[in-house]
Amino acid sequence: MNRETTLTPEIMIEELMYFILHNEMSGELNPDHPFMTLYVELQKLLDKLNNERHDLYVSVTADETKTK
Repeated sequence: MNRETTLTPEIMIEELMYFILHNEMSGELNPDHPFMTLYVELQKLLDKLNNERHDLYVSVTADETKTK
């Protein structure tokens, strides 16, 4: 069976953050590390992408266009 993995921007950002944390920062967040700024900016971008995805869904509990 041939399976393909779809790499979305979110997955790519998460993988890059994982690599930075575990291979460059030795698994610890250090505010003085040269890659810390990049790590934080990637987290902000990931949050922005996730918020945009969740903003696409709207919950409607009542039809406000109908009058009583």
